Amino acid sequence: MKKLLLGAVTLMLGAASMNAQSVKDPAVYTAVNGYGLKNLWIQSEKTNSNTELLTRLGANARGMAVLNGEVLFCKRLGDPNVSSIDVYDGATGAFKRNVQLAANVFLQNDGTAVGIPCNDIQVDAAGHVLVCNLETNAAKESFQVWSINMADGSGTKVLDCLLPDVVTANGLRFDAFGVYGDVTGDGYLMAAAAGDEAGVGNQVLRWDIKGGVVDGSNPTFITISSYYPAAAITNGTAPRVCPVDNDLFYLDGFNSAATLYGMDGVMVDSFTAAPDCTPYNVGNNGVDEFTINGKNFVAYVYSNTVGVPPQAWNLCELGAGQSFTGMQKYFQFPEAGMGAASNAVRTALPRIEVNAAKTVATIYVYAKGAGVAAYQFGLASDIGTGIKETTADAALKVVATANGIELSEAANVEVFNFAGQKVAAKANASKVTLAPGMYIVKAVTAEGAVATAKVNVK
Repeated sequence: MKKLLLGAVTLMLGAASMNAQSVKDPAVYTAVNGYGLKNLWIQSEKTNSNTELLTRLGANARGMAVLNGEVLFCKRLGDPNVSSIDVYDGATGAFKRNVQLAANVFLQNDGTAVGIPCNDIQVDAAGHVLVCNLETNAAKESFQVWSINMADGSGTKVLDCLLPDVVTANGLRFDAFGVYGDVTGDGYLMAAAAGDEAGVGNQVLRWDIKGGVVDGSNPTFITISSYYPAAAITNGTAPRVCPVDNDLFYLDGFNSAATLYGMDGVMVDSFTAAPDCTPYNVGNNGVDEFTINGKNFVAYVYSNTVGVPPQAWNLCELGAGQSFTGMQKYFQFPEAGMGAASNAVRTALPRIEVNAAKTVATIYVYAKGAGVAAYQFGLASDIGTGIKETTADAALKVVATANGIELSEAANVEVFNFAGQKVAAKANASKVTLAPGMYIVKAVTAEGAVATAKVNVK
């Protein structure tokens, strides 16, 4: 009887676990320019009564990365700290395995522990999994980056930065880092100094990698000359950098929104040029950029935990030349936000993986304490979701004809092929002539009724 009861309890727990993974964002995201957003799964304060994933991550999982369809979280538990990486299935959010880091990872050369271990995680262009420590004073202890063997948790030290000549009132603190290129070949590492101390809290450091070798003692110091919004004067708490190429990077800090900079620290682009895409507020940090179907997109934090909605992200298409000028907002997600759970470490990351054909992006978002979710983004036909009409009564209709399309009433019409290219546009029209093929049609009447439809002109 006891065995049967235990088996029943096990089955119930298993069912609860499956149900937790299958919860989805209830919002319906209307396609924009033929592109749709589809939620795969979500665990958040807003949507789930059982946030199993967040419970397993614990209090000190501050970084997230993605690799080959898996979601990786660096974390530390216990006293003394046990550093490890949790691995989850990107398609379902189900836990797969935990990789405990070898005991010698995050030690100084004399064998003593360095800083607070396993604070951030990144994946380089060659697929190396990298972790860094949280260093509160790099003049006294090393800021380190290690490459981790995900089969056994052993590590290879990539960066060891000790800066004894940099004396500050509060210490030179690094919470997170960014990587560009291949740490076993050529590229660079970056980290933004945290804090509000003048002359320190506006610094970003870059360590160049040549032939797999990093000179940790000689970084390039980049002084940030201005921020968006302009009232910000330092990076603030737990800032994050996101390298774009050899010349540009995003910086997102507690006091500022995601902003693009050159390697001289001069602002290149900001939301000044894209007022319709401006975040609701600042405070939590995260930004990432990607390309599908030849179009350039950026995902970034729209609101923090006291925003409206609480903890959400924006997904926008960048303007010509990957600029903020001409940026178009596609989606704000989750529509209801993740929730208002405290996030003192300011982690609010989007992490993006693009399929081999570069047609679909899987966007993972993680807000420390509030939730984790995965979304697919691409042309509606590629992500397997229908295109919804935005009008509740669906009064505006689009119908395929022998030589094009007809609308139930006159409207401003835009037609896109399935590569996302605009192939036709007409103002105040009820008919559009088109060659045979599959199209995405967006129409807006003078009264504001909107319809989007997928049509097959034969």
